[in-house]
Amino acid sequence: MLRTSLFQQLFAVMFIIVFFGFGVAVDSVSNKRRDAELLVRRMVGLKMGTSSFNAARELAEEYGGKPTSGGPTRGDCSAQACTFTFVIDNKPLSYIPGVSAVEFVATVGVKDGYVIERQINYAILNRTGADFAYLLVDHLDPHGLEIQKLKVDADGMPHVLKVNLGRSATADERQRAYSIGLSCLARLGGCRHAAAIFPAGL
Repeated sequence: MLRTSLFQQLFAVMFIIVFFGFGVAVDSVSNKRRDAELLVRRMVGLKMGTSSFNAARELAEEYGGKPTSGGPTRGDCSAQACTFTFVIDNKPLSYIPGVSAVEFVATVGVKDGYVIERQINYAILNRTGADFAYLLVDHLDPHGLEIQKLKVDADGMPHVLKVNLGRSATADERQRAYSIGLSCLARLGGCRHAAAIFPAGL
């Protein structure tokens, strides 16, 4: 009788610990998703060729961006050449069996004192690479919107969607390219389809 009572108490304690840990994990990834959404909005607010190195650095300080030199000597980051890299993933949720690892990587490139490039790489990962990946490159080249569908499977589904935005891209094209659904960073059921990360209408 005493052994049964102790077992029940131990089970109750373990249940509380697991439940609490699960709640912490869900809260953590929900915050990550919110941060990624805010980061995308702030990145869009940086004006190519106009926003300064200081504006990019402030963004990095707020969202944990890591600076690296863009120069040939790979020295310290400076207004002359710098890339700020932001990495957000769905850990610890991805430790749960059946939940795919998801990673959001964004970069802001600066040259000669001004922002000249923005990039986003948003992917559902597997053990060897990515099941699906959305790659967005936004820079000062003169072209408009260019879309490449790569790694197309037998059903005609691309597993990589690469979007290039240049100065000639329209406001509507930019809005569609940056309309990224980031729910996979906090989805308990995981993400297994391209539609989960590819923006609609591209």
